[in-house]
Amino acid sequence: MAQHLPKPRTTKLPQEVVAFDGLVVSVATAATRGVEKSKHVEHGGLAGLTSKVSVQQLCAELGNEGLRQAAIDADRTPPSDGTLRRWAQIGRIPHADVVERAQRRAAIERLGGIDAVAARIGRSRSAVSRYRSGETKELRADAGKKLENIKAQDIMKRAGVLRPDGTPKRAIIRVKGGVTVRNGADEGYDYRVRTLDFANSDTPFSCDESRELAAALVGDDHARVVALLERHATLCYPENKGFDTYSEQFGFHFDHIDSVHIDWI
Repeated sequence: MAQHLPKPRTTKLPQEVVAFDGLVVSVATAATRGVEKSKHVEHGGLAGLTSKVSVQQLCAELGNEGLRQAAIDADRTPPSDGTLRRWAQIGRIPHADVVERAQRRAAIERLGGIDAVAARIGRSRSAVSRYRSGETKELRADAGKKLENIKAQDIMKRAGVLRPDGTPKRAIIRVKGGVTVRNGADEGYDYRVRTLDFANSDTPFSCDESRELAAALVGDDHARVVALLERHATLCYPENKGFDTYSEQFGFHFDHIDSVHIDWI
């Protein structure tokens, strides 16, 4: 009996692009949003893997004086105790510039403070202080890269992604979402919702792939997370064998992602 395959879509889903393996790769916006949503699931294995923490956590880490200083750094009137309580209660700071200063201040404190960070990235105390306050938008390229790496390592350690010796744990991943599978030059033939258990792929995620995935999650680079999942599904997942290469559009493509669950072992 002939196999009846869905007709190719006539409209293209909203896409984001990401530089990946020397290529410019397109991924569905609905897939990146699904990854972001999954970060807020308490027991999904992604919680804590983000460079930005909640307002409640900022309030707890910085206290009233730290939040006031973040407002001053943003050239705003220092908030009263009542205003600070309201921010904590509603879980929102209504000024993006204050949030950005507070996130910087909290990140520096988590890494041991200005002096510790200055020593680790090879910059002066005043340079780190100017960065923390927002007076300097970005550190110089080499120092900025060092700081991002240190922050990522700290976040991954706190989230339980790294072992005590600093080596990465392996990601055991389950993803539920709508997928398209392409075959050679065909536009596409398989549109349905599937749950993919990547532990069952011919080659499970390696420790290096797992670190790359965790780093993308920490950097809130959700498009890169989707690209990593699509590359692995294209090349290694048993149902999709036959896609030996990939280009700007992987053989396996997530139209949308409903949930991502990761166990780090």
